[in-house]
Amino acid sequence: SFPTKNKIIVIDPGHGGIDPGTSSKSGVAEDKINLQISLKLYKLIEQSGGTPILTRYDDKGLYSEGNAKIKSKKNEDLRKRNEIINSSGAHLFVSIHLNSFPQSKYYGAQTFYQKGCTEGKRLAELIQEELRDNIENKNHRVAKSIDTIFLLKDKVIPGALVECGFLSNPEEEKLLQEDKYQDKIAWSIFVGIARFLNPHELPSKTE
Repeated sequence: SFPTKNKIIVIDPGHGGIDPGTSSKSGVAEDKINLQISLKLYKLIEQSGGTPILTRYDDKGLYSEGNAKIKSKKNEDLRKRNEIINSSGAHLFVSIHLNSFPQSKYYGAQTFYQKGCTEGKRLAELIQEELRDNIENKNHRVAKSIDTIFLLKDKVIPGALVECGFLSNPEEEKLLQEDKYQDKIAWSIFVGIARFLNPHELPSKTE
């Protein structure tokens, strides 16, 4: 049976609603692509007998409309994501994002984990390995420890934040919008998760 069978996994598509996240020079917003990749990952986990939980299923954020200030909405949104992760009873969580940088030369997916969290580190490293091996773009990035991401802090389960690529890189921006490329990213994250759950049993693409 699959390593993900009977396992609960939270998938957090970053941003949404009033908060589009980062965007490319041509106006491609992060939140939509985050959701597309997350839905593909959701399907893979579901097909393998796992129980995926999404923090958001559509383009809406997790805040009440009565909240007037954008900052208050963003804070409420993060708090609610936090609650979903911590009360899910899940085995792990992944948060899906896209990167951006003032210089356009930077590219490649990169994973992050909470500083000092050994299981989070193991999860992030396995996902990073799969992203590096399945997406042939000479990406030499490594999983990185971080202590400034609210969503990774004080969690009852291990988690990793996956920056799936740079919207600021024109070539990668095009790829990130492609269905097949999103499939590769989702598959890489899925296999990383499977390896984390059971190092001895790996999913094959034919299953």
